[in-house]
Amino acid sequence: MKLELFKKKDFSLLMFGKLVSLTGTQMQEFALSLYVLKITGSATLFASVIIIAMIPQLLLSPIAGVFADWLDRKKVIVYLDVASSIVVAIFGVLFIINGKLSLLGIYILVILLALISVLYQPAIGTIIPTITKKEDLVDANGINSLVMVTGNLAAPLIAGILFGLYSLFVILIMNSISFFLAAMAELFIFIPKNNKMPEKVSFKTFKGDFLEGVKFIKERKLLLYIIILAPILNFVFSPLSSTGLIYIVKKVMKVSDMQYGVSQMVLVASMIISPFLTSKLAKRLSLGKILFLDVFVSSIIIAIMAIVPSHFYMNLFKGSLIPFISMLVLCFLMAAIMTTGNIALSAMFQQIVPIPMMGRVSSVMNTCCIACIPLGQVVFGVMFDKISASICVLVAALILFITILLFKNALWIKSEELNATKDPQQQSLIIN
Repeated sequence: MKLELFKKKDFSLLMFGKLVSLTGTQMQEFALSLYVLKITGSATLFASVIIIAMIPQLLLSPIAGVFADWLDRKKVIVYLDVASSIVVAIFGVLFIINGKLSLLGIYILVILLALISVLYQPAIGTIIPTITKKEDLVDANGINSLVMVTGNLAAPLIAGILFGLYSLFVILIMNSISFFLAAMAELFIFIPKNNKMPEKVSFKTFKGDFLEGVKFIKERKLLLYIIILAPILNFVFSPLSSTGLIYIVKKVMKVSDMQYGVSQMVLVASMIISPFLTSKLAKRLSLGKILFLDVFVSSIIIAIMAIVPSHFYMNLFKGSLIPFISMLVLCFLMAAIMTTGNIALSAMFQQIVPIPMMGRVSSVMNTCCIACIPLGQVVFGVMFDKISASICVLVAALILFITILLFKNALWIKSEELNATKDPQQQSLIIN
């Protein structure tokens, strides 16, 4: 992986901004979950807050994608980070004045930030391919993944200490500062202007640009396959790595809280090595082949994983230590391989889609992915309650195995066409 990318001012400033804003946001989400549990005694109420926050993204994301392509992306991300900073600061002041935040206040805070995120995400998603050369996209996305993992790892630890020593107010102020620091970093990034604002803004021009994005997706088969594949992967992996893992290690194996914490650390550790693995593989294989092999191998690992919580395997040992270690090894391999696939998928997407259309196209894919996460959680949640864990995990493996076989030719052959093309503008013409 080319860590030399950090020597480039624009890229290093972008990564700094992402790291501080992500850490602040994750700290706030962690602290809010503890706070809601403290004032209501119900963790499920916070889950309802998260679900409600998804609604603006599901309804408005495709629309926001058009505006992300129209507007100056640098101004969008700077202004919205400043707006997020002000919103969080206001609720920090309200906390000091009232001595608390009501559940309604928390709902409003989360929804306001979700509305800001609707336009922010498609805009920030175009920055890496805009300031990075095509041949560095895999490494750039790998570094981005590493930064995200670092933020997700550090945030709960910092938030837990600060929330215990002080109060929610400190977390809110720190998150407000993190958004402001991100905006200041982004202010000094040189981002080429690729936006295409129509001379006359009307419903007709909006509709025309929106349908242009839809037509672009339909006409690029490899892109269409990626947009179909990504939500299916989210549908399976999100509940499997959260609900499924918790159920197996806590309910079936009955491990301690400390052992469960170890399992989460193992998942994080696997995600740290993935960017380096992707960088090595990208020098030998096309991105499509990497994605195919990742999902194919993952489906086999998950099928093997289905054996671990079975009565047959559990009864081979006196305790749950060996089955638990077996699960940790398999989870490490699965998470490392799938994170590698995610990095490859992101780089493929950035190579296929011209930057002036990236907001519209990415918002469509993100909407599909977001919609599939709660759906997967519900479906697999019911399955884990009704049938054995081994069968649930096996079903997940079969879904992935069958899906990736259906996409084999597209990923294996079409991605070679992508590799053969050097000019990003020509790529959009070739991949049909």
